Amino acid sequence: MFITALALSAAFAATPVQYAYTGTSPVTVASCALEPSAPAFSLPYYGGGQTPGGAASTAISFENEAPATVSSVTFDVSDGRTTSRIVDKGIFSSGVAIDHNFITPQFQDDLSNVTCSVQAVAFTDGSTWQAQ
Repeated sequence: MFITALALSAAFAATPVQYAYTGTSPVTVASCALEPSAPAFSLPYYGGGQTPGGAASTAISFENEAPATVSSVTFDVSDGRTTSRIVDKGIFSSGVAIDHNFITPQFQDDLSNVTCSVQAVAFTDGSTWQAQ
């Protein structure tokens, strides 16, 4: 079977370019903070029961420093005794600061000792980065 150069170049053009990200994380955490848990309270339109309470909010600010667009970032959030995994999905362009809040019910006590670390990054081109 004879393949022309044009057909061969068209086949390679259809294949998306995937980057191999190694070393330090392509996403950096600018800030990470836990906010105190809110008490449960009753609302008449909530079926007479209590709304979910006792869940702390985790605020993470981060930035994609890679040239490719990110589709998800996996964070480990720790208060020194408990670690929670958060996966933030979206479209995160390079060089844009992102500020998101997440509910993390297992954090109740030590809000001042929180750390956030990037564990994995997925890109829209299908490539990934994993913490070592």
